[in-house]
Amino acid sequence: MSAAAHSDAVDAVDKWLTISKQTATLGASARVFVEDLRNNRNQREWSRVNVEQILPFRSETPRLLLVIRAGALFLPILLTWLALSQVIGPFALYLQNQQASANFLWFWQTNPGESFAEVWSLSHVALTDAAVLAFLTVLAMRITWWETSRAERTEATYAEMLSALEFYFVSARDN
Repeated sequence: MSAAAHSDAVDAVDKWLTISKQTATLGASARVFVEDLRNNRNQREWSRVNVEQILPFRSETPRLLLVIRAGALFLPILLTWLALSQVIGPFALYLQNQQASANFLWFWQTNPGESFAEVWSLSHVALTDAAVLAFLTVLAMRITWWETSRAERTEATYAEMLSALEFYFVSARDN
């Protein structure tokens, strides 16, 4: 076994463990495998083992961004219902004092008599909802791009590790 093949295998495994964030969560057999690989021990025994079972493919997910996206999906609905709750009472009073056939959307937008705070006007709520939805759209695209590029990088690193280990162990199998 060449020193270069050993060094490449160790580097590939270390890179995989770093990218997959498995260093701290390795099982007992995986820890022994990595330790033996680093110390160039028991190559013949490890050459007969399925490396994919010892060091399985794992990919990190952007959990925080997913939680933010999931929670923020309801912000436009929450904001709209909150605005409705602020406008409905003044509209009911308006109907009693004015005309029973008044249009709610007109009332919500024009706010006659400044019955409610301007922040709750229809145009302001609609603009805020649109801004939140635009943010969510950008966030969803960013998460998808991040997941895709991360998956491609992770898959390539895993394939490189398997290839380096195969090259390292091939001579041990021949003996």
